Amino acid sequence: MIAVLLAALTVQPWHGTDLPTATQAAAKYRVTVSGAPGTTVRLVASGIEKGWIGAFCDMRVCSPNRVNEIVPPGGSATLQFELIREEDGAPAHSGATIHASDGSIVVIR
Repeated sequence: MIAVLLAALTVQPWHGTDLPTATQAAAKYRVTVSGAPGTTVRLVASGIEKGWIGAFCDMRVCSPNRVNEIVPPGGSATLQFELIREEDGAPAHSGATIHASDGSIVVIR
């Protein structure tokens, strides 16, 4: 089931220990998805500058630009979102817009 309504989608700077799948040189953000347990929420990143890539990371894998996250029994899932500069000629900074399958949007500047 794809989410119809989220309780919350938030993005904050990442603080603390990186996940084992994280890239050291990336700009990192904490993405929290809250909703009904068992609901699948699709997150898609857009608006990323050319030469950069966005990745949603959990303890096992990083998924470039999109991920389907199942809300756990506690009602909240946390992912690490990274903006990774891949090309020397890329702009010095990139933001992103994260869209959730329920229509929620958060912007990273």
